Amino acid sequence: MQNLAEQFEFLAIALLIAFFTFSAVLIAWFFVSPSKRKLAEPLEGVVAPFFSLPAVLFSLIAALLATSVWENYTIATKAIRSESQSIMTIISLANSIPSLKNNRLDEASKQYAKSIIDDEWDTLSSRQVHSPITHKYFEDLRSQVFSAVDSLQNTAESRALFNAFQTINTARETRLAFVSFDIHHIRWYAILFLALLVQISVALVHLSKPKALITALIIATATVLVPICMIALTLSSPYHGVIAISNAPYLEILK
Repeated sequence: MQNLAEQFEFLAIALLIAFFTFSAVLIAWFFVSPSKRKLAEPLEGVVAPFFSLPAVLFSLIAALLATSVWENYTIATKAIRSESQSIMTIISLANSIPSLKNNRLDEASKQYAKSIIDDEWDTLSSRQVHSPITHKYFEDLRSQVFSAVDSLQNTAESRALFNAFQTINTARETRLAFVSFDIHHIRWYAILFLALLVQISVALVHLSKPKALITALIIATATVLVPICMIALTLSSPYHGVIAISNAPYLEILK
């Protein structure tokens, strides 16, 4: 699943690079080619500050889009850390409270963490709500926690145990809710359109100097591709791909 996600992202980036490289070549050909030079001459005289308008708008839209994506990544990462820490809290309580050492609370916690890694992590890149296997282990953990809470009655240990499970439940729901990020296609159209305007405005500013036009166009194309490609690396899933959230916090539980 990881390899498929990476291949999808690399394909998207390759298409973006090919598209903007083609547009840069086409723009350079139109403004530099002797046969098209006469058509471009009436446009000569555009001043350099004109370039800043599409560039600023492109930067603003790219920043807003990237902020939205990375905010989702942050929420998903916090959910994973919160869930794993609460599982470790339950294990710690199960091993430190004498009356809980003979039950299955420690075992159920570790089985749930192991199932997240082995069974559910792959489903987090698809449209599945959860792994049925992991959900079964989650229900088993819930049963063991409630049984332990009842046996401890209304004590500080029982409240700590119950609160830890509540945190696991909330974090799990958050982790599953952020299985994919839906970026509206209009946002992508806007950022691609503004990137094209940046290329065109750079060419208009350097009409009188063909070599400078080509150089500036190369730099502008590389500049707009960097943020666009970085955002494209988040298209598949927050849990799979080149930029992916690690499941290492759950691995720490099994050590």
